[in-house]
Amino acid sequence: MEVEDPDNYYPYPTKRRRYSLPPDSTEVGGALGNEEDDYDYNEEEDDEYMAGVDDGDPGKGTFGVELEFLCVQCPRVRLAEDRATMITQDVHPEETRWLSSVMSGWEVESFKRLQQEGKELISFKGPNGCLNNDTEDSEVWRNRYSRSKLTRVLRKKGLVTIKWLDINIDNDQKDYVHINSFSESEASDDERESTIPNARHLNDFQSIYTYDRTKGRNRNCSLALLHWQTEFENHHKTHNLGYHRTRMPDIERAASRCSLAEWPFQTDMQTQHLRAILVDRLRYMRIQAKQAREDERNSAVDPLHVPVPGLKQQYKAWTVTVDTSVDGNGMRFNPGRYTNTYSHDPFDEYLWYGAEVVSPVLPLGDASAQQAIRDACGCLRDALRCHKPMEVSTGLHVHLGHTKGWTLFQAKRFATFWYLAEKTMLSLHRRDRDQDYKWCAKIGEGTLLHHALFSDDQQERRLCSLAVNSDTLPPARKNRYRGQCAKNVPGNVTENQKLMLTHIWNFNSIDMLNKCLGQNTLCRTGVKWRIRGLSSSLEGRENPRTSGEPGTIEVRIMQGTLDADHINNWVVVLEYVMRAVRDLSDKEFLGMLEGFVFWPTRARLLGALKVPSDVQDYWLVRRRRDVFDVYWQYPDRDEVDWAEPFMVPGHKATHGSRWD
Repeated sequence: MEVEDPDNYYPYPTKRRRYSLPPDSTEVGGALGNEEDDYDYNEEEDDEYMAGVDDGDPGKGTFGVELEFLCVQCPRVRLAEDRATMITQDVHPEETRWLSSVMSGWEVESFKRLQQEGKELISFKGPNGCLNNDTEDSEVWRNRYSRSKLTRVLRKKGLVTIKWLDINIDNDQKDYVHINSFSESEASDDERESTIPNARHLNDFQSIYTYDRTKGRNRNCSLALLHWQTEFENHHKTHNLGYHRTRMPDIERAASRCSLAEWPFQTDMQTQHLRAILVDRLRYMRIQAKQAREDERNSAVDPLHVPVPGLKQQYKAWTVTVDTSVDGNGMRFNPGRYTNTYSHDPFDEYLWYGAEVVSPVLPLGDASAQQAIRDACGCLRDALRCHKPMEVSTGLHVHLGHTKGWTLFQAKRFATFWYLAEKTMLSLHRRDRDQDYKWCAKIGEGTLLHHALFSDDQQERRLCSLAVNSDTLPPARKNRYRGQCAKNVPGNVTENQKLMLTHIWNFNSIDMLNKCLGQNTLCRTGVKWRIRGLSSSLEGRENPRTSGEPGTIEVRIMQGTLDADHINNWVVVLEYVMRAVRDLSDKEFLGMLEGFVFWPTRARLLGALKVPSDVQDYWLVRRRRDVFDVYWQYPDRDEVDWAEPFMVPGHKATHGSRWD
């Protein structure tokens, strides 16, 4: 691939592509209503509007990924044999990747405080000998610290990464992100930026203020402080020093070299008092400079991101946050989850960070976007102890969109494809994803529409009856939807499938599709409809109530991993699903589905979608399948070897190069 980047400006290879801004929703058509939930429309609108305007250009396909994983923060505190001394013991001492000495210190100090309060530490001892006292405050501070560490890792790799407000760890902040305190051993981004620390240029700093006898003593004190402060600032400007890189010890040493001349009756104590005030002023200036630097970073935009209407800043760059649902509970107290163990609860040997790393909106089918995924996965695994893929506990979410938004017609096509193919699509992944009703329910299992049509509980049917309201459609529109259904739904489906799909094609808006096929009080679906509107998802961007939606269809059926090849190959499959939904004629789309329904195998599905042969081979190779060739399976047969519980370094197979 040619790289048009002679100055090495971009952090990873890019074709320097530029995307024209997509249309506003006014170009797509539609009037927004004033009702909280619904859109106002005229029943006599023409066919073109109700199908979504088609100018022959479907826009640029986009995707974004959410990488969920657990990484070690530090070992848990243990009691020594005397039951009074506290120790932290790394049970994998051969590992050289990051453990936080700072967080270990916090944990020890927290238990020391409990001792001082007269509490018996033995009462905090868990089944495997570790002390457990995870208060909300301590967890928040650890998670803030971990977010900064992961952000630092991604930035060091050259990925444009911002800190975005997270209600789970920034709950006391309204409009800015915390600046954490860092130890010397775990220095902040700002202190790592330059190979020449500011201290070298501050060693020769000194400032002398000469007493002005025309002014009073108090006025001279104010002028002395202003003089010292101004000269300290000018010294930074003269030597081109970033104030945010100056450390507090440097400030304190510089203040000690600020002196007074010709000052009548001045004592050392009074001079020290003025210097202390100066240190406070300079400390505040440093905090302001660091916050301004962080604000500047948090407005950065990844050059690879694709502009779409209403895109929030957080989706224009990489972000790191905490996912409270990524807690590892599926791995705890379960003898079938680990092998080669010596502990009652291996997972509890460490404190973990439930990470969610989110990519910017990236272009589908772009080699530079795939490289960005490799860079992100590789640098995280190189730097951190990331738990190998786990049953239940983590997932990979892929957001699918395009610059002109989803039309109602395209959304119905996607729902049709997914409803008929979801069991086969799930078989590409681990067994637990197919069996997970809480986080990954099927369209034909957990949706309101399914319950409204097929639930054995009549009361539940009535509660879900919102999903079957096609009788309210005007006859002309009902006929139009019936015609679209006939052209896009194969005739060789079962009666129940036909009933389900008929109702899907009768949905009168993207809003209705969102409600009836998406997340509900019963479950979270494997496909999450993050789109709103009447005939175009762009309309949802302009509705204050729904503008928070990213305008994507979120596919959540793959297990969590940092194997970039695995992720990229899954994105390719979804790219070809999008191509079929958006680009195929009715005849081509119908033919594809008819052939698959007749013979619903993985090979048939991937072939019908025209997925490239190398990607098909990746998904069909026997050594990545379970013994019955039903689901994806890792070489450890989905039981993590506690002797080697972490993903190996690099961006490829999580269990080592022999499995690539």
